[in-house]
Amino acid sequence: MTIDGSPIPPDGAAAVGRDPLAGWEGRLALRFEGGAGGTRLASNRHKGPLRLLKTLPSEDRRRLEAVLVHPPGGLVGGDSLVLDLALGVGARVLATTPGAQKWYGRSARPASAQTRLVLADGAMLEWLPQPAIVYDGAHARQSLVVALARDACFLGWEALVRGRTAMGERFASGRVEQELAIAIAGEPIWQERLFADAGDRLFDSPLGWDGRLAAASVWCCMPSLPAARLCSLRDRWRQIDDAGTKAAEAAGAGTGTVACGASIPAPGLVLAKLLSDDSELLAARCRALWLAARDCVEGGGGSLPRIWRT
Repeated sequence: MTIDGSPIPPDGAAAVGRDPLAGWEGRLALRFEGGAGGTRLASNRHKGPLRLLKTLPSEDRRRLEAVLVHPPGGLVGGDSLVLDLALGVGARVLATTPGAQKWYGRSARPASAQTRLVLADGAMLEWLPQPAIVYDGAHARQSLVVALARDACFLGWEALVRGRTAMGERFASGRVEQELAIAIAGEPIWQERLFADAGDRLFDSPLGWDGRLAAASVWCCMPSLPAARLCSLRDRWRQIDDAGTKAAEAAGAGTGTVACGASIPAPGLVLAKLLSDDSELLAARCRALWLAARDCVEGGGGSLPRIWRT
C-alpha cells in the first residue's frame, strides 16, 4: 500500500490486458522504522519496473543506504513512476540511485516521475539521486513532494541536465515540467515550479539558467536547527562556492565553472541553486555542499554512498 492508501497490485498484474502503447507504470512504496537496533526496512511493495535493489549499512553504521533502481534505465512517452518513501520515528536513511534517470525523446506523450517523501519526528533522510538527463524531444514531468515533522531532517539534491552534453546533443525540442514542494508539520514552506519548452527564453535568461546546460538544487531542511547554525551553513556554502570559483579561474577552466547562490528562503531551510555547463563539476559541487550540511547537522561523519564505489 502506498502512503496515500492506494493498493499496489502484485508484480506483473498490470501486464494482463495491458495496452502496449500505454507506457510502463512503476510504483514503489517503502517504509523504514527506527529503533534501538538501528534503522530497518519495515515494508517494501512494488509494481512494475521500479524497485529497491538493496539496503546497505553505511560505513559509520549510523544510517541505512537504500539503492533504488529502474531497470529499463529511462522513461519514454507514456511511462510513469511513483515512489512513496516513509521514514518512521528515528529512522535514518540515505536513498540514492546507481545511474542517471534518462528521459528519452521523440514522443508526443509526456513521461512522469513522482516522488513523495514523509519523515516522522527524529527521522533523517539524505536524498542523493543521480542527475536526470532530458534527451532532445523529451516531455518530462517530475515532482518531488516532501512532508517533514518538526523534529525531522532532510538533506539532499536534485539535478537536471539538458541534452546528452557528452555527445554534443542539445535539448532543442521538447518540454520540462518540474515541481518541488516542502512542508513542515503540514504547513508549506517552499514551493517552486518549472514549466518550459526547450526554446523558452528562461533557459537563456540571466534570471533563469543563463544559457547553462545543467542546474541543481541542494537543500538542508531541519526545523529544529537553531537559526544561527542555519546562517552558519549558508555562509559556509557561499565560501565553498567562492573557493571553487577561484580554483576554476586559476586553472583557466572557462565554461567549466559552477555558478552558485545560497540563501535561507524559509525558516528551517537552507537552499542553494547551481548552474554549470559541466555536469560532473556540478555533481562535485553538490557533494561538497551536502557534506558541509552533514557536518553542520551531524558533526561530520559523511561518506559517499557505497553503491557509487562498486
